[in-house]
Amino acid sequence: MATLALAAVGAAVGGSMLPAGVGLLGVTLTGATIGSQIGAFAGAYVDNALFASSGQTRAVDGPRLSDLRMTSSTEGAPLPKIYGRARVGGQIIWATDLEEEITTTTEASGSAKGGSGSKTHVTQYSYYANFAVALAEGVVTRIGRIWADEQELDRARTTFRLHTGTETQDVDSLIAAREGAENAPAYRGVAYVVFERFPLAAYGNRVPQLTFEVFSVGNADQDVRAVVMIPGSGEFVYATEPVHQTFDDGVSQ
Repeated sequence: MATLALAAVGAAVGGSMLPAGVGLLGVTLTGATIGSQIGAFAGAYVDNALFASSGQTRAVDGPRLSDLRMTSSTEGAPLPKIYGRARVGGQIIWATDLEEEITTTTEASGSAKGGSGSKTHVTQYSYYANFAVALAEGVVTRIGRIWADEQELDRARTTFRLHTGTETQDVDSLIAAREGAENAPAYRGVAYVVFERFPLAAYGNRVPQLTFEVFSVGNADQDVRAVVMIPGSGEFVYATEPVHQTFDDGVSQ
């Protein structure tokens, strides 16, 4: 196909550029003839690259990442303290390099003239991520829904583990296997989720933006030690002298 198309284009271009032709060994070659031959030669090269001739084998590579990138994580970012239910984004606190999986298939096409046919080796590249996301400070009870790029994630098809954030929680098995048991942190006091071989094909071969529905049963009356009041909203906030009040139980404020 490319041979015929480029031959026609070459003939038109050659005829316009060399209308008088060129003499060679006593033979006058017209510009259209020269252009047609050059175009046919280029077209044959294209056809051979796209459609291998009978009995030949060609290789086709799918898209492949040249630079493996992870979602950024902000150093020093605060972790929320959750009471009840909240939707949080979290911070990536641990990750490995992306895992590349190479799959090669062979596609055979029969020859129209009964020949042996040609073969095409198609190579596809798939990528998977291993990473941990810190959700909150302290203990959480469970996580509900998970969203990836604002689309709810199918938890049944995702391998992940929740560490609830106790002060005695063990090191995650994947982190221990990758970092070594003596070098792997347990992140005690931090609730976090570890994703194992998270498939990235649906997200453009990148780690998506994840948010989590987190549940926690906290004692707010014990954990909250003070409340910041809006200036001017208290009864004695503008008093020039300290105001004390003694309650029936003897507590003075």
